[in-house]
Amino acid sequence: MSSDRERPADTPSEVRARRSKVLEMGGADKLEKLRAQSKLSVRERLGVLLDPDSFHEIGMHARSRHPELAERTPADGLVTGSGLIDGRPVFVAADDPTVLVGTRGQVAEKKLTRLREMAIRERRPFIMLSEAGAARLQESRGAVSSALGGGLEQHFRMSGHVPQVAVIMGHSFGGPSFTAAMGDFTIKVSGTGYMGMSGPPLVKAGLGQTVTADEIGGDTMAMQTTGQADLVAADDREALLLVRRYLSFFPSSSGQLPPVAPPRPAPCDNEAGRERLLGHVPENQRRAYDMRALVEMIVDGDSLFVVRPDYGPGLLTAFARMDGQPVGLIANNPMHLGGAIDEKGARKARKLIDLCDAFHIPLVFFTDVPGFMVGPDIEKHRMVTHCARLVNALYRTTVPKVTVVLRKAVGMAYIAMCGRACKPDTLVAWPRAFFDVMGPEAGVLIIHGKEIEAAADPAARKAELLEQLARAASAFKAAELGIIDDVIEPDETRQVILHALRRPDRSGTVGFKHAIEP
Repeated sequence: MSSDRERPADTPSEVRARRSKVLEMGGADKLEKLRAQSKLSVRERLGVLLDPDSFHEIGMHARSRHPELAERTPADGLVTGSGLIDGRPVFVAADDPTVLVGTRGQVAEKKLTRLREMAIRERRPFIMLSEAGAARLQESRGAVSSALGGGLEQHFRMSGHVPQVAVIMGHSFGGPSFTAAMGDFTIKVSGTGYMGMSGPPLVKAGLGQTVTADEIGGDTMAMQTTGQADLVAADDREALLLVRRYLSFFPSSSGQLPPVAPPRPAPCDNEAGRERLLGHVPENQRRAYDMRALVEMIVDGDSLFVVRPDYGPGLLTAFARMDGQPVGLIANNPMHLGGAIDEKGARKARKLIDLCDAFHIPLVFFTDVPGFMVGPDIEKHRMVTHCARLVNALYRTTVPKVTVVLRKAVGMAYIAMCGRACKPDTLVAWPRAFFDVMGPEAGVLIIHGKEIEAAADPAARKAELLEQLARAASAFKAAELGIIDDVIEPDETRQVILHALRRPDRSGTVGFKHAIEP
């Protein structure tokens, strides 16, 4: 038998031959079917997600332990390894839908377990690209199923230590949806990605109901009804680029500060931008305006990254940069519900606050809030509980907090927007802002209703009382009482925020703080 030393150079080694076979994935026909759905293959996805030529695979030669499946399961249907995003190491696992429709076997689970342990040990972000149709029944039925779920504990151990991102790229009911929910951030591919407890076949078997995947976990359900997806992408490529952008705001672990990018000028830095800013917010407190457009004028150009835009849209939640520094943004949007906070807004604000605090990202609040949503319908959603959790999250934070009151700061909702009670590092207001326990109309009618009815001219008396209230509730009165730090011109807003963010010495604030609650 010839030794390796005697083998001709052009003879493929067994290693190269095996690797070549694995790279064929589920075969040409399966890949063609994937492309017909406008999807990328699992390895093409990694090529988009990671810096060029940076992927190092782990477990490439894995195969199913089931003797009838071994030859049909290259990499056991799961590609795992490490790579770079913007030059920083990450760990990534990706289901291969061309291998037994993405079902996950026992060897694949071992690969995934090892990868998560590496992310925990090396304190690097963990990314899961999910398209797993279900558990592989040939390997998971019976008593062996009692061992399932061990990976959830690893996700808990990662929580608050390293960023966790999930991308729902295909049918991902059950386990993949659980792991996505236990992570920090979930992106769903529109029209192809689905998440939920169980897919249509199990719903049919268990409840006798015929439903579609879209009804269980499609775009509308995930983005508007449940908010379990933070963003929906148009296709695979956009989803993967969104992962890169999301991680650009975060440190690799809680042991580091967030990465600072080269500063970009804001639209309000020039004269035309200042004029747009000054005219954007109507003097009439009842008139709506687009808060997103206002925030975009103040933050670094093209840096705004809105999350859960269609879930509780009365509250805007986003990441952005100020002078290159990442910040988390929470802002009332009067275009929806007048800017009132409902239970969905409270949930998504609490999650953003937890994320920013865990990874040392300062928080900026733009307040124009008429109150919380009220009434019997909202109480069915445990509104008081969700608002209490939101306030608790604010009390727990140690990151710098800046609050700018633009117009209305009403009642408990003002506190939930990081009012004085939540101890913001800087609290300022625009000249037309007012502070009260309820809206002026309601307050006057409740306190002076009988007096107004008895007046010779009820409309004039009401207007007089509203004028008195306006003076007592004004931003200038709050500043006189030392409740807020300053009353500022609108075009001073960016500079005030920048000054507040530059002030704290945060060099001693790094380290683990807390897990991120789903």
